Amino acid sequence: MTHTPDGDVVARVDAGAMLSLLDELSATVTGDFSVQDILQELAEGIVDLLGLAGAGVSTPSPRGELLVVAYATQRRVEQLDRVQEALQAGPAPDAHASGRVVASPDLAVVGEWPHFQERATELGLASVTAVPLRARGEALGVLTLYRAEPVPLGRAELAAARTLANLAASYLVVAIDREAAAQTQGELAHQAAHDPLTGLPTRRVFFEQLDEALTLVRRDLSTVGVLFIDVDGLKRVNDTYGHALGDQLLLTCAERIRAALRPDDLLARLAGDEFVVVLEHLASADVACAVAQRICDSLALPMLTEGHVLQPSASIGIAVSDEPGVTSDLLVSQADAAMYRAKRRRKGSFQLFDPVVHASEQAEAISYEQLSSELETAIREEQLEVHYQPILEIVDPRIGSARPDPLTVPGSLYAVEALVRWRHPRHGLLSAGAFIGAAVRSGFIVELGAWVLRTACRQLVTWDAVLGRRAPRRLFVNVSPAELSDPGLLERITRDLTAAGLAGDRLTLEITENGPLDSSSFPAEVVDGLRRLGCHLAIDDFGTGHSTLGRVVEIPASVLKIDRSFSSALPGSLESAAVISSALLLGHNLRRTVVVEGVETEEALRALQELGTTHFQGFHLALPQHPDALTDAILESAGVGERRAAGRLGA
Repeated sequence: MTHTPDGDVVARVDAGAMLSLLDELSATVTGDFSVQDILQELAEGIVDLLGLAGAGVSTPSPRGELLVVAYATQRRVEQLDRVQEALQAGPAPDAHASGRVVASPDLAVVGEWPHFQERATELGLASVTAVPLRARGEALGVLTLYRAEPVPLGRAELAAARTLANLAASYLVVAIDREAAAQTQGELAHQAAHDPLTGLPTRRVFFEQLDEALTLVRRDLSTVGVLFIDVDGLKRVNDTYGHALGDQLLLTCAERIRAALRPDDLLARLAGDEFVVVLEHLASADVACAVAQRICDSLALPMLTEGHVLQPSASIGIAVSDEPGVTSDLLVSQADAAMYRAKRRRKGSFQLFDPVVHASEQAEAISYEQLSSELETAIREEQLEVHYQPILEIVDPRIGSARPDPLTVPGSLYAVEALVRWRHPRHGLLSAGAFIGAAVRSGFIVELGAWVLRTACRQLVTWDAVLGRRAPRRLFVNVSPAELSDPGLLERITRDLTAAGLAGDRLTLEITENGPLDSSSFPAEVVDGLRRLGCHLAIDDFGTGHSTLGRVVEIPASVLKIDRSFSSALPGSLESAAVISSALLLGHNLRRTVVVEGVETEEALRALQELGTTHFQGFHLALPQHPDALTDAILESAGVGERRAAGRLGA
């Protein structure tokens, strides 16, 4: 640096260093850097380029005040810029307001910023130059340059500072626009994911979270629950007091529900007066019931708004599952059904989904006559589905709810039972109990049974191809005693087995005990034909109807299925335990397999194992599932089992 005879400072700027800094600044734009990144690069780069004591950058707030956003290289530079920020007085505010360069080559000389100059002297900074950042006619900020000596910037240095300031300002425009676009996109994404009234997550977010939670069920053997909450009386409030008060009711309910939940529970607004909650990592259904009770208690408190006293309440349905094959749609539909049951019983209460009660209520609610006329259409338009519930053989008494998935235990999948479902266009997914009676009355039961048998045989072949040795080895298909008397039954079974290429010993016909069952219930030609094919017979719901343990000797069935009314009474009923023990003993002596149905609790499972039961079926162990879901569950469980086995072998 030199001085001309008239006192001007002459300083040369390293052209190579200048080009390098320009490249670095341009990289902040092409590299998708933030506004902060660009300004920090500018401050640090110009200090190195011009050999300054430091530099700072300030930008205006929405109210127009200059705020320090970047500085280099010393702490004292930040402190001095903070003085300008606090006072809104100094070279930077003046340059920002005027749009011109403002310089003070010697801050020790008394000037128009006495407090700023005094503080600068204390900090050892002797010279300052403030260069405005402007683009598109807007004042975007100020670049403030400091020296420790009372020497102004030379012409070349000032030109370089202006060039860098102008370039940085143009880059700032790009970065500001980019950040504004990102903010707008973020706001739109937030709006799409959150209810505009309550701010709660929407249906989409809820189902994403529930799907993720159900994935953990398959991986971690955890339990997930859903609460379906319907605010009672919202329409009456809207009609009586107006929608503004109705909205306030929903807001209050949302706040109270959220306060009653556990920290990690997800609350979402489904639609209108409906809220839903995802409950993860449940120890039992009792935990979900406790959460629902807290919500009911919280909502029961009076609400005072706009001079009106409202008494909010909500009906809550609960569904829980630890089954790997359960879907989010199924769990929500179960919680929804339980919610309607709660609303029918008493508003402001909750109900836990009970599949047996639900099937019974469906059967009562839907007209037999109406369904009878629609069944033929259901088959023609492919509204019917066959779901499959595993029957498990568990010989290890250590396997319980804290167990590995039973499907991971080699040989535990004894069979699957084919269960028809009707995806009705108005009534939703109907279980067999809702329409089998209509099929029997209309005489359609034979055609329906034939369709189920044909579909199930094809599915067994598909499983053989996809699952190989893990495929179910036995298929149970329900038939009524009336179907056994149908002359075409044996021909249909032969045709379906042949078409599918299945051995007869993989098929078990399960006869429901809805009338006196003895040897006359099984026509000799049918029994002989089934024996030639290798097929088996099983008596469903054994013990509830007209057969006795003694008469089982007369019945050519190789499998007895003990009704759920006995298993559900365990472990508290000595009578049920005695009946099951007798059936197990008789089955053992007659070399007949005894399957206990309706295993719905861990306690019942333990009690049955203590009695010597080895074959189980029930919701506690496995739900009826769509074949695709069961396929996924078997594959997933097989992978888990192999990993566990490998871990044990390597221990």
